[in-house]
Amino acid sequence: MQCMRDLKYTPIILFLAIAIGHAAPTAAQQFGGSLNVDLNSKTLAAQSKAEELFERGDYRRAHIIYLNDLAPFGDKYAQYMLGFMSLNGLGVEQDPVLAAAWYRLAAERGGPREFVKIRDETLEGLDVVDRERSDQVYLGLRRDYSDIAISMREAREEFENLSQVTTGSRLGR
Repeated sequence: MQCMRDLKYTPIILFLAIAIGHAAPTAAQQFGGSLNVDLNSKTLAAQSKAEELFERGDYRRAHIIYLNDLAPFGDKYAQYMLGFMSLNGLGVEQDPVLAAAWYRLAAERGGPREFVKIRDETLEGLDVVDRERSDQVYLGLRRDYSDIAISMREAREEFENLSQVTTGSRLGR
């Protein structure tokens, strides 16, 4: 019976363990990517490819890599670049409203200073209507790309992995 009572607290304990475990890496990764994985060779290759494409002027393909391969894992530099590209119409239609939303995500950790500065400048440049639109776009992006959304997704995946572990007994899990 004690085992059954402990199981109902497992998700809370797991979330707290993951959150505490991510605090130091998150603080250390001002530009970095995924919250639970160091920069691995796949991530580094994607970053390198995106930068190479951007430098060559192939903005559309660079944008695809930033959006699909890097930003979903919390790469703040990729999120910044998505804002930069949206603000300047590089590879995508120019859209200061979307740019401000991406800049907000890039600066959500409070740094680096350049990210915070460009976020503030971009938001100040919007009129009231565009600022409200940017708020809505930001809330949508935050659901998928913010640090807390990524941490929660990783916690769910970790919990699902743990709940599939069998004990080897006839009773199962």
